[in-house]
Amino acid sequence: MTRVDHKGVFVCGLNHAARMTGLHGGMRLSDARSILPDLIDTPEDVDLYQAHLARLIRAMDRYSPWVAPDRELHDSSLQGDGGLWLEITGGSHLFGGETAMITHILRDVKARGYAARIAIADTAGAAWACARHHPGNVSERTLSLPNDHATAAGFPVSALRLSDDIITLLSRLGLKQLGDITPLPRANITTRLGPDVLHRLDQFYGRLPEYLNFELPDSPWLIRQSFGEPLGDADNLALAIRTMTEKLCDRLQTDNLGLRRLVVRSIRVDGHAHTITTTTGAPCQSAAHVLRLLEEKMPGVDTGFGIEQVIVYAPWVEHVAFRQVRLDRQQDETGDAIALAQLIDRISHHLGPNDILYRPAHHASHLPERAAIRQSPVGPAKTSRLPDVTLPRRPVRLLDPPEPVEVIDRNPTGTPTRLRWRKMIVDILHADGPERLCPEWWGHLDRDHYALSQMTRDYFRICDQKGRVLWLFRTRPAGQDIWSVHGLFAG
Repeated sequence: MTRVDHKGVFVCGLNHAARMTGLHGGMRLSDARSILPDLIDTPEDVDLYQAHLARLIRAMDRYSPWVAPDRELHDSSLQGDGGLWLEITGGSHLFGGETAMITHILRDVKARGYAARIAIADTAGAAWACARHHPGNVSERTLSLPNDHATAAGFPVSALRLSDDIITLLSRLGLKQLGDITPLPRANITTRLGPDVLHRLDQFYGRLPEYLNFELPDSPWLIRQSFGEPLGDADNLALAIRTMTEKLCDRLQTDNLGLRRLVVRSIRVDGHAHTITTTTGAPCQSAAHVLRLLEEKMPGVDTGFGIEQVIVYAPWVEHVAFRQVRLDRQQDETGDAIALAQLIDRISHHLGPNDILYRPAHHASHLPERAAIRQSPVGPAKTSRLPDVTLPRRPVRLLDPPEPVEVIDRNPTGTPTRLRWRKMIVDILHADGPERLCPEWWGHLDRDHYALSQMTRDYFRICDQKGRVLWLFRTRPAGQDIWSVHGLFAG
């Protein structure tokens, strides 16, 4: 792929076979043809490139809602080394930790036909440098400052994202690695090399903030407003948010939709952004209710030297059941169901994290600990069981996690007759079973021939000498019997 500018025709994209012959991005097309005369070149399609970039950004939304492309490299670099920044603070545990998250992202990017280098670090500048210059393999490409200061000191000066002229000057002075620059007096760095070196160095180590231009989804449920004169006080900011929220709710009501989550992002003139998020338990079209939830978080917004841009975005919307209970409007906001939903939203808003207010609901799973889930307090309830299906008795209380027991005696069939549980001797007077339960096969497709024998459980209802009815089960991992108590029945 080639790009044309006022200096000539340059190579800006190569396949694997072309790279193996020694070609690289940024070289002139004439030089590339002298190496590979049969080279097939295609002019760069900017629109197609932007479409692929947008598709990749949407794919990365699985790992972070805040994705920022490296626009400078995407627009000017001929090496094909453009990148994406992902803000993953507080979210890596959802994928099994930082190392596992790197593996997941790399797998998804390669599945889409792209080659990638990935790294996680404390700052955006350190992550950029680590992805390109870390000597370790993929699983080791993490950088935590200042613990990994020795590793960072070995990065070349090009890791600071400096201009070619400054990198050439640093090379002439014998400053080729970050470890050669950090011991120098800060005043001398600015005097001899200019302010950019010290600025990038401070961003690398987190001494200065770096503001990224995150890509927001292309969605009709987003309103963005820029102000020629920055909003200098909280009252004007609240008025702007109120107007934009009302406009968004009117759009949702027109399409018979209601928001479940609203994000308000206020960007100051110095680049700092403050984000407010509120969630509702049911689809909401009432701007007054949403604004009431936002008002309690508004005092935490620092307008600083002024707010120059406000973004109101509803990333989660749902359809609202059509109801017409009055002749003058489609929906009565004073209805009992809506009033209850708004009351629960206000209570949850004061309590804090999600899932504080819930009601139990049935989930289609054979495993007892997965058969019940948390459901929103409002909305239709799920049926507790399938019609015309008789299920065996279930305990009134499940133990989470199941408590292991030590089997002392068994009968000829292998069923325990005496065991030790909670440091007590339990004599089994009667036992019913076994009832065999195993997990759903479609959730374990990675196992050979769907072999679930190690995860299969045999449940017994046992009655002890004190009249207690316990739910006992047996598993056989690695061919060894392990017994545990999973629940207690009513007398």
